[in-house]
Amino acid sequence: MIQENTVICFCKYPDPGMVKSRLSTYLGEEYAAQIYKTILENILQNICMRKYEVALYCYPDINHYFFQYCKDKYNVPLYNQDGSNLGLRMYNAIYDHLNAKRNVILIGSDCLELDSDYINNAFLALDAGNDIVLGPTLDGGYALIGANRIDESIFCNIAWSTSSVLQQTIGKIKSLGWTVACMPCIRDIDTLSDYQHFSQHKKFKYLFIDINKKLKSTS
Repeated sequence: MIQENTVICFCKYPDPGMVKSRLSTYLGEEYAAQIYKTILENILQNICMRKYEVALYCYPDINHYFFQYCKDKYNVPLYNQDGSNLGLRMYNAIYDHLNAKRNVILIGSDCLELDSDYINNAFLALDAGNDIVLGPTLDGGYALIGANRIDESIFCNIAWSTSSVLQQTIGKIKSLGWTVACMPCIRDIDTLSDYQHFSQHKKFKYLFIDINKKLKSTS
């Protein structure tokens, strides 16, 4: 039976030097990469608990041992991200999963606050009649975009990795005459202050204790 709701998770090779460059400056490349892997797995644990169809979209391809590990442990299919830039890759992924009986949500892989309740509320916003739902982040971007229909223009000419991403995207959606709902603002982990916030947070600090243990055991 086809699930009515699909969650697409975007991720990239979690190798030292390939992810979390701003964190790497302060914490080291190996530690930053371990943070990335930990957050990605935490997100998969959360979303696989719900009755969603889950798809892991990998960049530059699916041929990484950690992606294969996630596939086997969480029973999620792997897909290559397809497109010459981030916007086109996001559009293609949503378009490929969207049909008349399905809502699709695409999330990033570096936000601990993207739990199953947050994602479920985003689906409810789509069910309430909104064409698009966004999960804003404190830095002016978004960590979640959900849709029951999609248009490539939403992702075109966006100044990615800037503080204007969210507002530019909302403008694109409204220019189509579509409705958009924004979820509560959440925080991803990009900077040292983000790391300090989550590593001391009572809900998440256990994850960073586990990271330290893993790194010590391999050193």
